Amino acid sequence: MASSSWPWATVPPDLLRFITSDGFGLPLESYSSVRGVCTAWRSALPPPTPLLLAVSGFDAPRHRQVHPGQLVSASLLTADPDHHHHRSPFRLSDLPTGGDLVGSSNGWIAVDPIWPGIFLINPLAAPGGEVVLEPLRDGGGGGEPVLKVAFAPNPTPGDYTAVAICGPRRLAYATTRDDAATCGRRWTLVDVAVADERDRLVDLVYDAGASGKAYCVTAHGDVHVFHAPGSSCRRRRPRVSPLHPQPQGAKRGAAASGLFAPPYDEAARLTGAAKSIFLSGGRLYQVWRNAAAAVSWRTPEGGRFGVAKDEVFVLKYDPKRRRPCWNAVNDLGGCSVFVGKNSPVVLRPEDATGVRPNCVYWINEESRFQPMVFDMATRKSTMLPFGAKGESREARRPLCWFFLNDKVASIDGDGSKVDNDE
Repeated sequence: MASSSWPWATVPPDLLRFITSDGFGLPLESYSSVRGVCTAWRSALPPPTPLLLAVSGFDAPRHRQVHPGQLVSASLLTADPDHHHHRSPFRLSDLPTGGDLVGSSNGWIAVDPIWPGIFLINPLAAPGGEVVLEPLRDGGGGGEPVLKVAFAPNPTPGDYTAVAICGPRRLAYATTRDDAATCGRRWTLVDVAVADERDRLVDLVYDAGASGKAYCVTAHGDVHVFHAPGSSCRRRRPRVSPLHPQPQGAKRGAAASGLFAPPYDEAARLTGAAKSIFLSGGRLYQVWRNAAAAVSWRTPEGGRFGVAKDEVFVLKYDPKRRRPCWNAVNDLGGCSVFVGKNSPVVLRPEDATGVRPNCVYWINEESRFQPMVFDMATRKSTMLPFGAKGESREARRPLCWFFLNDKVASIDGDGSKVDNDE
């Protein structure tokens, strides 16, 4: 980065912001380069993260469905709802294929058109650089919709690793990094043995720090670990094991087996499929949201515990404890987390644009994918502004959070509650 004493450092910040926003419609990759010119420019222009990915047009048979040729754009967040229209969205590219959006990671998105396969697409790149994986909805996929695809950073046709939820209790794995003759291109299907036959997989996170490992969470809050094969695919298959095995004779399900202390054992059941999982600093966290109406129930101490609609709980896994080993936290140590179809990202407000501390940013799939934010201090979820000034609600529809770099900050001092401790 150049010194601020260079001549271009004297460009007025307002003029610089005009040039890089509504005035010239600078592409996202060029905008990132402009911020790197000098310290003054970097200070004047907000970092291009987090972004909300959207496509042109509003109506679709399923709201996460996209169509070939739709324009993809990305909008910055803002901390001031009254001024969210000052920056036009970044135009990315037209989609080369249609289908369901099933993932997003490190500047790439995953689209499932059923046939000829699942596409990994970089919306910033020119058409033709897509990575096409085998289809999952035929044959072994059992016709089940693909819920989510998580994949390693920077995929190429000759080097990729992906893990997908392709059924209520089924994962799929594809890679070219081992023996391509036997493992690459094709999906290997792995069934997940859940403790309760009514349970199902609802979210997945790929651990980029541990080659070939992923974590998935069920609607009951049970977590399973996916282990990729070793260097020889001929002798080993992927395997899935429970993060915390059920003791012999235990009741069915994570909530019933003591993994969560009251009142969160009951909350695990009530929040159902509205659960996410993420990693930060090598620690596992779960995000639970009450997607139903407000509810309350009696606690073992005789009091009542109430949960509002769209209230969110964040729980941290403590591997040193036996049971309960998931403890609710009061805050995120000043960080905030973004969950949804994207690979979850943890950010500090000083490293991002318009991000508030100790918040959970989520996408309301029950309400046309409206972007939402839950503040852990106020215990309330509110809608985030979306769309430029004068833009009709039908002009663009949001899809998911989008990050050029899936930065995951380490959550320190997360305000873990101690009332669950023995």
